[in-house]
Amino acid sequence: MPDPHLLNPPQTLDEARTQIEQLWGVVGQLESIVSELKAQNEELVEQVRELNERMGKSSRNSSRPPSSDSTSQRANRKKKPRSTKRKGAQPGHEKHERPLVPESDVDQIQRYFPTAACGCGGSIFVDPEPRCRHQVFDIPVVRFSVIEHQLFGGQCNGCGKHHCAQTPDSVPSGQMGPNLVALIAHLSGRYHLSIRNIQDYLVEHWQLHFSLGALSQAQAKATSALGDPYRQIGDFVRQQPVAHADETRHFRGNECRWLWSLVCVQACYFLTQASRGKEAADRLLGEFTGYLVTDDYVGYNRVPESRRQLCWPHLIRKFIDIAGRVSNGGKIGRRLLLLAHAVIRTRHRWQDQLINEAVYYRRMQRLRRSFHQTLERGARLRIDGRTKRQCQHLLKRESMCWTFLKDHRIPLDNNSAERALRPYVIWRKLSFATQSYQGDQFRPLILSIVGTAQRIGISSYQFIRIACHQSMIEGEVKVRFPFDTPRLATS
Repeated sequence: MPDPHLLNPPQTLDEARTQIEQLWGVVGQLESIVSELKAQNEELVEQVRELNERMGKSSRNSSRPPSSDSTSQRANRKKKPRSTKRKGAQPGHEKHERPLVPESDVDQIQRYFPTAACGCGGSIFVDPEPRCRHQVFDIPVVRFSVIEHQLFGGQCNGCGKHHCAQTPDSVPSGQMGPNLVALIAHLSGRYHLSIRNIQDYLVEHWQLHFSLGALSQAQAKATSALGDPYRQIGDFVRQQPVAHADETRHFRGNECRWLWSLVCVQACYFLTQASRGKEAADRLLGEFTGYLVTDDYVGYNRVPESRRQLCWPHLIRKFIDIAGRVSNGGKIGRRLLLLAHAVIRTRHRWQDQLINEAVYYRRMQRLRRSFHQTLERGARLRIDGRTKRQCQHLLKRESMCWTFLKDHRIPLDNNSAERALRPYVIWRKLSFATQSYQGDQFRPLILSIVGTAQRIGISSYQFIRIACHQSMIEGEVKVRFPFDTPRLATS
């Protein structure tokens, strides 16, 4: 506040000069206060903008999972228009029937013949082949089998030394055979059952009573048996020309760890690690030299930009977030969103052979130029600092958005890795966290085995059963995944 004495009229010229200097000092103080208030106001406006954006975050405009959306956000999701067709089979559809099992594979055949005489008094000659074959499928009442191994001893009648028989190497050391060990591992990795639910299943269906610790030890035996096939998967994926990578949280007790995935067309490889840093990503990738499709996470920055493709659906969610902002930032976001959808649409038209390769690359180059110009305009924004920083960041990594133009095998999305992680996310919700290092090793291993078997079209249970049998009975696991000769699933 100004000095009250400044309000009195000066008596002399010197007093007037003194009051003027004091007034200029007060003006300077007021200017500094005003500038400070402006800075605080801008900071508060930015905080309010960020809080509003956080409140508006959903799975549509961020990397949050759909399960984290609020009730109102789920209600506002776009819903597919209701079909006008009736439920069930449509008129004129092709009929699908279960093929008949060959008679050689049928367990029992019951034949029915017509009466010997007709109503007119004549005799009936039976056809050599049945006119109708009706097969009924059922499952037998099952019970576990027990093999008791009795060891006898004896005493030498000469020296009196006691001798005892030894079990052969083919006899398992524990109380569980290889088929039971394989079943326990498969129920975990394929059907996401917890240890306690597996215990209940064995009691209900097989009348088998085992402790939780015994079931955990069975999983350890499966881990030992499947070690070589698991390493085969990792080596195979790292040798592929294109792979996808992603990661999700994994908990051991209350400690947060990470489950990493490296996925290709024929295999998926999982690895549990304590961190989400670059060192963990390096251990996952190993000697991988192909094209890597990921989100914009910096942990994969060891991969050169020339061999890395960013996921366009992740970019689209980011552009949806930017498009919801006001002023020029929202205009930039809407333009980027429009171009991103055009890229996806052009790619699909080329894959559906609606446009030829020359038109495809010409349109992509035009979209790429427009994309670059829009990012440059966003990087020069003066008001919306967050949009400006995001556009500057994308300009530095823009080349990774267009790596797919180098090789037609590179997809635009990282859906393959995200879908591979989905079974684990469900398992994590159903079975809680692991409690030991053994559990941390079992989960990625069994997920890799089951996921890879599904991708190449073989029975995951049969593969696990063979591996456990070779490990526990024969002493050497020789079974491997037939990556070069994929087959249809047998179950």
